Amino acid sequence: MSSTKGELIEQKLTEITQKFGCPKQIIADRGSDIQRGIKLYQQNHTDVIYTYDVTHAMALLLKHELISCEKYQSFIQQCSQCRKQLQQTELSFLAPPSQRSQCRYFNVEKLLEWADNLLNSPLDILTDLVPNIEPEILLTKLKQKLGWLASYQDSLSNWKQMVQMTRTVETQIKLEGLNQESFSIIQQYLTVEVDFPQGFAQKILGYLTGEISQMKSEQTLLATSDVLESLFGKYKQFSSRSPFKQISQIFLSICLSTMNLTTTLVKEALETVRFLDVEDWAAQVFGQSMLSKRRILFSATTDDTETA
Repeated sequence: MSSTKGELIEQKLTEITQKFGCPKQIIADRGSDIQRGIKLYQQNHTDVIYTYDVTHAMALLLKHELISCEKYQSFIQQCSQCRKQLQQTELSFLAPPSQRSQCRYFNVEKLLEWADNLLNSPLDILTDLVPNIEPEILLTKLKQKLGWLASYQDSLSNWKQMVQMTRTVETQIKLEGLNQESFSIIQQYLTVEVDFPQGFAQKILGYLTGEISQMKSEQTLLATSDVLESLFGKYKQFSSRSPFKQISQIFLSICLSTMNLTTTLVKEALETVRFLDVEDWAAQVFGQSMLSKRRILFSATTDDTETA
């Protein structure tokens, strides 16, 4: 697509509908162009539900809270400076993780976990890891390079709590789907079990209320495209190395991303389903792969070729 204007997105959705049928649900973020395109499409397909992707929604809520927090902005700036100072030194293993240039609020916890772990690291183990530095000198260097972390100790617990709230919501919805039961479980968690100012919790509940209001009472819907995006990402990696790798069988792993795999479940599957039956089923559903057809053709060509 040469353009992402809303009208063009609506046109592409209409073309897909004419070819494959009308979808029940569209999951996307709320970028202005894609949102406009979907809403234009909904004007002619009023039964289609447009769901705001929960991963994007939670990341945006975190962004709005943290981007306006001067202390957090100071924290990430000092993390960036600290990383540069510790690079290519004997203390480089203590450097904070690199921050993403885009979508950095999708993985806030990596930076917070680094800070929390470092503040709680035993000094004796740290001393053993750098035996070439005298303990007194090491302590001085640690204070110089990492002493600034102490001033953020209280704030870290609040930031981690906010991240934990969003991740709990994501996990519940990604595993159990978007439905009234999930909403009730999350509401109980945010209003009763979490010891945190209610403003942030109310914003999360506001998002969920808006999405639930579009659904029928007994309906369960998806609320994220993470799994599909991940599968297509992996397929791009595979296809670059193996152009004949097909995506069909990769889609069979979707269910693994939405269920709790237990030892009992795996044992039962191995005991009750034969691999030969799975192979036969795959052959019936997917047919021959491109690579298999290529091998048969080239094998026949080789057999028919007379050698001098």
